[in-house]
Amino acid sequence: MKKGGTAVRVLTGLALSGFLVVSVLLGPETRLCFFYAVIWFAAREMSDALNRMGFVTSPWIARALALAMCLLFYLKDETAFYITAGSIVVMLALLAALFKKITMRDVLGSCIICLYPTLFLLGYAYLSVQDEALMYPVLLITLFAAAGCDMFAYFLGRTFGRHKLCPSISPHKTIEGSIAGTVLGTALGMLAWVIMKDLPWYVYLVTSFFCTIAGQLGDLVASMIKRQSGIKDFSDLLPGHGGIIDRIDSFCFAMPVAFFALILFHTT
Repeated sequence: MKKGGTAVRVLTGLALSGFLVVSVLLGPETRLCFFYAVIWFAAREMSDALNRMGFVTSPWIARALALAMCLLFYLKDETAFYITAGSIVVMLALLAALFKKITMRDVLGSCIICLYPTLFLLGYAYLSVQDEALMYPVLLITLFAAAGCDMFAYFLGRTFGRHKLCPSISPHKTIEGSIAGTVLGTALGMLAWVIMKDLPWYVYLVTSFFCTIAGQLGDLVASMIKRQSGIKDFSDLLPGHGGIIDRIDSFCFAMPVAFFALILFHTT
């Protein structure tokens, strides 16, 4: 268990959920600011993790890319402008190699931060300025399914888990916890359908199921990175949880799945 115990973990989770709810309800500007703040801290954490692997990376390249993209999302410019913004950031990374005399391996390390977790979180930033008829279902189904899966897998896995899921990467995760998280997380994801009822119930059921699977894979990927970095948590920013990435690792993988599925059914 993370430092601080279960009570601190739950309180921190509730506080984060409160910040998310308030930022979503206040409008696109606050949503963008919220997700950019998440990117800001997550980029630092990933940079520190990569540096422990022997890279020399900087979070500022990912932060610059995220800022440019958030501005373009808000202005609703075309895809070509997104590509241009990304190209400019890559140019900055290459210029850093030229003038700071760092290796191309280190440049690639900084660019990795632009992909994970930044690219995944930019998906949330993009979603935050879209029509609410799409934004709310994706956010709700991701929040309920992924967070529910994470919660049930954690608590029920600790109580009933006997068989290790992936001991070489995350020794505390169990097959029993994974199954419980998948089943109950999928069921909790159906709350999104109860609230929205904009599509048939089975769309939410299938999407919730795949969100729980994707969320667990995202959790394992983050655990793999931590193990290779020799760290337990990405940081100590969030009491009871560790770092930002420790908290959002499952959401990073679950949101693209929910977004793709609901876009597909909305357009068919």
